[in-house]
Amino acid sequence: MTQERERKRFDDSETRSKTELIADLQAHRVELEMQNYELREAQQQLEETRDRYAVLYDYAPVGYFTLDKSGRVLEINLTGSTMLGVERAHLVGQPFITHVAEGDIHAFLQHLHDIFHTSGNIVTELRIKIRGGKARFVRLESSVVSGGAGGRTVMTDIDQLKDVARRNLELLRENRQLTQSMFKLQEEERRHLARELHDELGQWLTAIYAEAKAIANSASPDSAIHAGAQAISDSVGKMHDVVHDLLHQLRPALLDMLGLADSLRELKKQWCAHHPETSCELALEGEFEGLGETVNITIYRIVQEALNNIASHAHATRAQLRLSRKRDARDMTDTLWLSVEDNGRGYNPEQRLGGLGLLGMRERAIAAGGEFSSRSAPGHGTHIDVRLPLKQPEQPAKRRKSDA
Repeated sequence: MTQERERKRFDDSETRSKTELIADLQAHRVELEMQNYELREAQQQLEETRDRYAVLYDYAPVGYFTLDKSGRVLEINLTGSTMLGVERAHLVGQPFITHVAEGDIHAFLQHLHDIFHTSGNIVTELRIKIRGGKARFVRLESSVVSGGAGGRTVMTDIDQLKDVARRNLELLRENRQLTQSMFKLQEEERRHLARELHDELGQWLTAIYAEAKAIANSASPDSAIHAGAQAISDSVGKMHDVVHDLLHQLRPALLDMLGLADSLRELKKQWCAHHPETSCELALEGEFEGLGETVNITIYRIVQEALNNIASHAHATRAQLRLSRKRDARDMTDTLWLSVEDNGRGYNPEQRLGGLGLLGMRERAIAAGGEFSSRSAPGHGTHIDVRLPLKQPEQPAKRRKSDA
C-alpha cells in the first residue's frame, strides 16, 4: 500500500515536471520567435538604410571616391564614374592618375601625398581628361579615412559651376537692363505728364487769374463782386504754387538746364522751406558736369526719396547730404559717392519695412551699375551710402547719341 502511494506520488511529480518543462519550452519558443521578429525588423531597416545610402551616394550631385596611398580607386559612386566617362567596374582598382591631364599630374601627386601626411581637408583644382580628348576643371577635396587606410575625396565639376555662375550673371545683367529701361520709361512718362500739366493746366489757371483780376478791377472795391474776384485770384495763386511743386516733383527743370549740383541745391532749399523743423546740410565735392542723364536722374531721385523718408518717418532734427566725385589716376577709376544721414528714430534692419522707399533707392542704384547700403538702429538714425562708378568719357557720349 505504501509502495503504491510512493509510486503514485512519483508519477504525479514526474507529470508536473514534464508539464512545467513543456510550458518553459513554449515560453522560450515564444521569446525566440519575438527575438527573431525583431531581428528581421532590424535587418529590413538596415537594408532600407543601406539602399537609401546607396542611392544618395551613387546619385549625389558630386563625385565621391576613395583612394589608397598609391592612388588607386577603391570605390567610386556613379556620379564620379559619369564625370570621368568610364564605367565603375573599369575604375575600381585602377590608378586615378590616368584620368588626370598631363599638365596637372604633379598637382595630383602632391594632393595625394598631402592626404596622408597632413591633417584636415586638402583642396586642389586640376583638369581631368574626358571623352573626345577634352578636359574639364574639377575641384578635389580629400581627407584621410579613420585609420589611414585610404582617402575620401569629393570631386566637383568647376566648369559646370562656372556655367551656372555665367548664366546667373547674364540673368542679373538682363534684369538690371530691364530695371534701367523701366526707370527710363518712368522718367519719360513723368516728363510728358509735367509738360501736359504745364501747358494745359497752366494755361487755364492763367486765364482764370486774368478774368478774376479783370472782374475785380471793374467792380467797386467795397462790393461783394470785388471780394469774390479777389478770392478767386488768391485761390488761383495757391493752385499755381501747388502745380509748380508738383511739376518739380515730376520733372526737375533745373536738372535739364543747370545740371546736378544746382538741382540738388534747389531741392535742398525747397525741402528746408517745407520742413523748417529739420536742419539740412548739403556738401558737394568735385566736378559734376557731363555726367549724363542716367547718372544725374539716379542721384537726384535717390536724394529726393531719402529726404521724403526723413520727412515722413525719421522725425529727425538734423540731416546731412554729401556728394563727392573721386578720380584715381592710378587705377583710372571715376566714382560718385553719395551719403545721406539723419539723427532720427531709425529702424530695426531685421524687421521687414512696409514702405518701398529703401527698396526703390536700392533698385535705382543697382540698375545704374552702382552699390547701395544702409545702416540703422532704433533711436540711432539712418545712414545711406551709394557708390556709383562712372563710365569712360566715350561711353556716355555713345549712350547720349543712342538715347537721342
